[in-house]
Parts: sequence; structure tokens; C-alpha cells
Amino acid sequence: MAKDNNERDLSATMSMDELTATIHEQIPAMPAQLAAGARFILDHPDVVVTSSMRDIAMSIGVAPATLVRLARALGFPDWSSLREIYVASYRGSPGLYARGASALVEGADEESLLGRMANTLAVDTTRLGLINDAATFDAAVRRLAEAPRIYVAAFLSCRAPGLTFTYISRLFRDGVHLSEASGSSLVTELATLNEKDVVLSINFSPYSRDSLLVAGAVKRSGAGLISLADSRVTPLSDVAEHVLLFETASPSFFPTITAATALAESLTAGMMRHLGVKATEHLTRVEESLYAADTYVAANARSSGPAPAPGIASKSSPPPTTGNNS
Repeated sequence: MAKDNNERDLSATMSMDELTATIHEQIPAMPAQLAAGARFILDHPDVVVTSSMRDIAMSIGVAPATLVRLARALGFPDWSSLREIYVASYRGSPGLYARGASALVEGADEESLLGRMANTLAVDTTRLGLINDAATFDAAVRRLAEAPRIYVAAFLSCRAPGLTFTYISRLFRDGVHLSEASGSSLVTELATLNEKDVVLSINFSPYSRDSLLVAGAVKRSGAGLISLADSRVTPLSDVAEHVLLFETASPSFFPTITAATALAESLTAGMMRHLGVKATEHLTRVEESLYAADTYVAANARSSGPAPAPGIASKSSPPPTTGNNS
């Protein structure tokens, strides 16, 4: 009983920095599974706060009991006591977005915000070619192009680049699916994965809890995984075949998805080139169908005038494009 009381006192008084130092000190002597759990919680403190012990264990590839043993090895009576250190740390500090918002408001009198945004986003996009090697990009393109089905896992703020990838890809190939769900519904969708499929994940910190579900499904099904992320250390890194990085730096309060979208568009261009004539023929059929259905407004159309006949363009109109709203 005295030992339990001491452990509870430890969980109530230890700071996040002290716990981190303790984990670093003890990892070299830990058994392999405990060390894997320790490395995970060091790299993903936000996941410790937002996810259940069972979900974390599934992401690591260990039994939930392993995390209980890890907590005890670090001097805590159970996992909940260890987790409380992380919860208290996050509770006592402002959120990432709130800190960004404060910086944005305090810098209101500085140089043009539009200029700062434009310059930063240009740098983020330019650096795509510096932080990703061509061989990895080409390998990811081939894997995606040759997969019969691509499952796009892009949640929360990452949905926009995921939608962009899905929309463009569907113009020239079949079998591209964007998840519409989360939680238990997501589990149902992921249950259809098989070893021939590829999951394209788009994620940045703080990582969506649903990424743990994706990691578990990929492990069970044997499907491939291409990870687009802001770090090489994410809940999906251990199961990813290829990792492509993007940066999220922005003068705004919210991380930018501009570079992520540019990376997604680059992958679609690479797939088109890899698939060649087959993709071009598919795109031609889709484009013809869009114009036959009178999907787009002619460039010189007037709101009060009659709509042009399907498939007929004005002589003064520019060559048709696929547009951006089907």
C-alpha cells in the first residue's frame, strides 16, 4: 500500500519535463515492447491526451497491457496516472492555434499581412523539392498509379488537399475514394481494404485520432500506405511505404495547407504521366461527358440570355478546360 501511495504522489507532483527526462533515461534498459511504447509517447504527447490506451497500443502494435507495464516501469500505478501528466501539461498551456492567433493580433501593425502570407507560402511550396527526394516521389507515384483502388484518408483541416487529389484523379482514372466518415463508420470503410489497395494519408500535427484507425487497418489488410505529412514521425510512419513531407509555416494563426495541396496536385500529375495514353483517353471521355451535360458556363454567357446549346462553344470562346466544379 505504501508503494501505491508513493506512486500516486509521483503522478501528482512530476512535471512533463521531468517525465520526459525519466523516459529518455530509462529507454536503453527497457525491453523492446516497452521501449517502443516509450518512444511513441515521447514523439506523440498530443495522442496520449486525445486517444484511448487501446487505440495507442494498436498504433504501436502492442497489447494494451504493455502500456500498463510501461507506466509501472516509470513509477506510476497505472496508465491513467501517467496520462494525467500529459493532460495537466496541455491543460496548463494555450492551444497551438490560440498562440498563433495571439501572435497574429499582436503583429497587426507590422508589414503587409498579404505580403507576409504570399512570401511564406511561396517558400513552403518551393521547399517541397528540397525536403523530398525525386526517387521517393517517383516511387510513390508508381505505387498510386498501379493500385486498383486508392483510399484517401484526409480528415479535419486536411480534407481540402484530400478533396483536390480525389477530384483531379477521378478525371483520368477510376477507383479513387475519399473517406466521408470518422469513428465507427470509418472502421467500416477501412474494413474493405486489401493488399492491392493503397491508402493516401494527409496529416499534420496535432494528428487526427482517426489516423490511428488508418494505421491499424493498413497493418491488418496489408494495403500500401503513402503518407503526406509535416514530419517523418507520425502515427502512420511505421506502416508507411513512402513518406513525403510538406511544411505548414504561416503568419496566420492556422497552419497552412498550401504546400500539402501542391504536393497532392504533383502526385496527380505524376500519375497522369505514368498511366500515359490510358489516362489521357479516360480524361477525354470524362471531359466530353462534362460538356455534353452542359456543366460549364460559356466564357461570354450573359445571365439574362439563353444558355448555349450543349457541346457548342462560341467562336470567341477560349478552348474548353475541365474547370473546378463538377
